[in-house]
Amino acid sequence: MTRRESGDSHPEGPTGVDGSRRFGRAERSQSEVLGTVLILGLSMTVIGTSLALGGVAVGDLISDAESTNVETGMAHMSSKISLVALGDADSQRFSLGAMQEGTLAVRPDAGSIRVYNATGSDRELLNDNRTTMGALVYVGEDREIAYQGGGIWTKQGNASRMTSPPEYHYRGTTLTLPIINVTGEGVIGGRPDGRITPVTVAEDAVPGVSTPLESGTIEIEIQSDYYQGWYAFLDERTEGETEIYHSNRTVVSRLVVPDTETFDNALSVETFYEAKGSADIDEPVEDFTPHRSADPLIDNRIATAEADGTGNGSLSASGGSIDAGTYYIDGDLVLTDDLDIDTSSGNVTIIVDGEFDIQNNDVTVTDSSDHHVEYYVADSFNADGNGYLGTASVDAEPARNRLFIGNGFLDDSSGGGTVRIEAIVYAPDADIETSGTVDIVGSIVANSLDVKGNFNLEYKSSLAETTVELTGAADLLKYLHVSHNEVRVDPN
Repeated sequence: MTRRESGDSHPEGPTGVDGSRRFGRAERSQSEVLGTVLILGLSMTVIGTSLALGGVAVGDLISDAESTNVETGMAHMSSKISLVALGDADSQRFSLGAMQEGTLAVRPDAGSIRVYNATGSDRELLNDNRTTMGALVYVGEDREIAYQGGGIWTKQGNASRMTSPPEYHYRGTTLTLPIINVTGEGVIGGRPDGRITPVTVAEDAVPGVSTPLESGTIEIEIQSDYYQGWYAFLDERTEGETEIYHSNRTVVSRLVVPDTETFDNALSVETFYEAKGSADIDEPVEDFTPHRSADPLIDNRIATAEADGTGNGSLSASGGSIDAGTYYIDGDLVLTDDLDIDTSSGNVTIIVDGEFDIQNNDVTVTDSSDHHVEYYVADSFNADGNGYLGTASVDAEPARNRLFIGNGFLDDSSGGGTVRIEAIVYAPDADIETSGTVDIVGSIVANSLDVKGNFNLEYKSSLAETTVELTGAADLLKYLHVSHNEVRVDPN
């Protein structure tokens, strides 16, 4: 028998008649064990992942349920705080139910609310030493729910929203603002409850401010961790201008106080007036006097005319005659002929959503009644040549023509002839520059006046008795009722 070399051995096991490998019983057993281990390992992995995901889902459900319960409890508690803060109850108890994840904390310095009256570049703080606006805050796994200023606010990440509106009531021309400040201390979990007691009830927060308000812009400035929710509320619920400042978590809402303009000066400008040509301007003259923009007033007249469907009637570029009523031009109005206005049966209102250029034509109030014409011009009022706007009376009657202008006044006054205007001109945003010959009888309010040609402004003392209500803007405010109300919340 021939001896086999070690290199010819078959350690891998026997082969079949066709040369293929045959597995022995022991090897088959090892393969089955290995397969079982792999299957068990895969199963455990799947089960573990499912349990982990399920745990996250269950955790989310618990967190959401707890937050929902807290929001409901906070809304109920809010009504109790209002009862105590506004003097309708001596004290109240509250309970927010069981908590598994979150805690309840009193944050007496969670925000502030300041009420200013702004006139020009000056801002007067009206509620000095009464600005703090604390909060009662639930801090959960991924969100905060807070009572502040009478409202409920929810904050997730860097975003906040309003859940229930605060104590802020703006109706028509009246703002009622009971500032509710929460004081106290403590952080508790489990099943938080506690007592609400009054500290200060209905204290005047803006002493010395009489109503109706005479002038200025009321600014409500709120600084809060929940400023985005406050912004959404103020932007939607109030008709004033609302701005948001992310850098310092602040919201400012502005409400304009209606002005009554008295024309007791020949000229009043916010910046300067200068006469480089031949100028004769009657006294009195005042400079560095701020005036409210005419834009809100003009915009309101335009919006009202569009909503009412007011047409231009018989008023057209070709002039002609018109009588009592309102005339709206959607765009520029450039006259090509004279325009006669009869106010014997009532006032006339002309609204131009663009430029009003009378060119070298006459615009004349032909009757001798006590009625007047009001012009609301979104862009500029212009004239040239011998253009005229006034009355048929021998003696000038400037109070019977009242121009409210959004942009420029007599920008194209250069050239031959003399432009003559007998009117009250309220154009506080206009920088008036004249280079031709201009005669004006009346009173002018502008941003600046720069005279380079012949300019004469004659003032009639009877105009001092003429007042104009600068009303019509959507964000007007006359009556301000602000109270300071402080409560103490003692959690158990």
